Amino acid sequence: MSEETSVVKPRKRHRGEAIWSIIWNLIFLYIINNVPEWDLPFINDRYATVLWILNLNLILQLVGWALILLLDFHWLWHLVRAILDAASLVVLLTLYFLYPFDFSMIGGWSWLDVVLPIVFIIGMVASGIGVIAHLLKLIFRSSK
Repeated sequence: MSEETSVVKPRKRHRGEAIWSIIWNLIFLYIINNVPEWDLPFINDRYATVLWILNLNLILQLVGWALILLLDFHWLWHLVRAILDAASLVVLLTLYFLYPFDFSMIGGWSWLDVVLPIVFIIGMVASGIGVIAHLLKLIFRSSK
């Protein structure tokens, strides 16, 4: 198969990943929007502040994965993944700086207030690397 055909012809290898991601994001969308009703002791007042960006990110993830499911072209895969990774980076930055949790309210769980910001930082680095990698693949793959 020539390089030219692989750029134009849709690929089917990402369908399972796209379906799983859509299902997971729908479940997560339900969960994050019902958290305020569950009156969880470790959720603080800042949760309402970050909820809109969580919803926006999940809707963007759903649309992006639906595009990949329907139109799995090589260039589209890298473009959508770069956008989704960038959106994840913004969400992680928001969660890191506004931190809508307080695990000190639950005995023995306060260590999570130290660990979660570290996990957010690791996620930010991974998302940043993902954005750069997908953009480079998009640029250099389509320039051939």
